[in-house]
Amino acid sequence: MRSWLICLLCFVFSVSYGQIKKSRLDSIQNVAEVVVMSRLTFREVIPSHTLNVEQLKRLNSHNVADALRYFAGLQLKDYGGVGGIKTANIRSMGTNHLGIFYDGVELGNAQNGQIDLGQFSLDNVEEITLYNGQKSAIFQPASEFGNAGSVYIRTRRPRFAIGENRHLRFNIKYGSSDMVALSTLWEERISEAVSSSMSAGIISSSGKYDFRYRRITPDGTVAYDTTATRQNGDIWALRAEANLNGVFEQGAWNIKAYTYHSGRGIPGAIVNNVWRRGERQWDHNTFAQASLQKSIGNVFSTRLLTKYVHYNTHYINRDTTTLMIDNRYRQQEFYVSSSNVFEII
Repeated sequence: MRSWLICLLCFVFSVSYGQIKKSRLDSIQNVAEVVVMSRLTFREVIPSHTLNVEQLKRLNSHNVADALRYFAGLQLKDYGGVGGIKTANIRSMGTNHLGIFYDGVELGNAQNGQIDLGQFSLDNVEEITLYNGQKSAIFQPASEFGNAGSVYIRTRRPRFAIGENRHLRFNIKYGSSDMVALSTLWEERISEAVSSSMSAGIISSSGKYDFRYRRITPDGTVAYDTTATRQNGDIWALRAEANLNGVFEQGAWNIKAYTYHSGRGIPGAIVNNVWRRGERQWDHNTFAQASLQKSIGNVFSTRLLTKYVHYNTHYINRDTTTLMIDNRYRQQEFYVSSSNVFEII
């Protein structure tokens, strides 16, 4: 009798414990209301491809054209070897449909519409972004809406740690075809809100390399088989860039001056044992630009861009088998753009 009573008490206790546990799980829990407020994150309609400063260092490329080879969907054309002009296009639409922007301002060439990407060094570049289509942002100049694709080159702005006021860097590179490249970068903190930087570089190359040159007659015999040296592919180039950067409350500004001078040979084709062509080209390009961006509250932003360009190109062709050419081309350009954004939400 006692054992039956103990079993009954254990059964009642287990049932009551199970009901209590079940009632806790089924009970309604009151959670305090939580309100999260934040600005809507901007998302690109067309995704972009970007190479940041760390990736550019690992590539160990010399100029912007070398870095663009790593973008998918972009074709790079190199005219004339080491010293040749380097252009790019997207989706085989031609170079004229690709916009090149240097710190937010488009680069132009009214002579042929093609930008030589080989003249821009990576020593002072912080980021390169490719848009395989129209950029989604509306806060941009009107000229950016007229391109089938765009490449944005953003130069570095000085960043100083606590106690730092100056950065100085030297680089030297040596490569094939007697190529020597020297570059330097200097950054200075002027005040808490203003900084300056200067980048300069020089490159020289003979452009010479050995190649096999032979001719086989229709009957299969070898007319000649020799090793020749490529001629008239030399280049020398000098570039310099100076920047003055500043920040203020809800805004930033930048003033930039850039100059590039070069002389190069254009090798041409080797036909009928003619080893050297008489084509030469000299470029003297200089531009100055400024930008100002300011936000007023959280609803209105304005951006002002201005630029002055002076290009001078000299091309000669002394080939005696063709018409003698001596052309000089000069371009002056003045550009002003103002864009504004008013956000309702």
